[in-house]
Amino acid sequence: MKTRLHPGFSALLEVGLLFLPSIPAYLWMWPYVEGMAAWIVQCLVYLYVLAGTLFIGRRRWSWGELGLNRQGIGFSLACGAVLIAARLLILLSIQWKVQPPALTLLSVLRDLLYYFGLVGLVEELLFRGLVYQALEDWRGVRWAIWGSSIGFLLWHIFGQGPLGGLGGLIIGLIFALIRWRAGGISGLIAVHALADLETVWLVADSNAVILGQGRPLVTSLPLMLAGLALLVLLPLYLWRLHPWLARSFAKER
Repeated sequence: MKTRLHPGFSALLEVGLLFLPSIPAYLWMWPYVEGMAAWIVQCLVYLYVLAGTLFIGRRRWSWGELGLNRQGIGFSLACGAVLIAARLLILLSIQWKVQPPALTLLSVLRDLLYYFGLVGLVEELLFRGLVYQALEDWRGVRWAIWGSSIGFLLWHIFGQGPLGGLGGLIIGLIFALIRWRAGGISGLIAVHALADLETVWLVADSNAVILGQGRPLVTSLPLMLAGLALLVLLPLYLWRLHPWLARSFAKER
């Protein structure tokens, strides 16, 4: 008698297979590409991941179940605005050793298309869409939140090192909590893109470049502490305070 794997578990196995080509890519391709070639390859990688994510996810779940729906868009954008404000305070509190790239109309249009059409869409559809849904369907919400966040950590740690991975875990956890409370990822796609553009336009167009410049100088401790406080309060609100506030507003009505 054949034993059928749970759809969520089998989807996660297929996601693992999807990333098998990344091993030789990190060993034999990425160290030797730079400039425009690296950007083109990166676009192709995102298109490959997008195709694989849709192939795995749409065989099991609807668009709405994968998070592409109208649920909680305003809520996601509001929480995202707090996250972007927190990151802005931290960015402005530091004297960076790199300078942001000069902005031109062409570079702005390219960045908008890249971060909204590829980075934000693909990463949210993969982690807060497919991986989140697979884990929630298989093991429940807590596994979905933590599992998708750890997956987001792994996505960043290989290309950006431990600090990049830690940042990925924190942002991934906040995004997963927003996904949980909002019920969808449509708003998160825009938030993700805007958060990345914030770094690209204010500091540098590569996290690897930023992290490779050594320890930056903190020039405004109050701004730094205010940004960190928001980063702590936002997930705390999403995890504990949001249900209480929602019930309070519902009673008043």
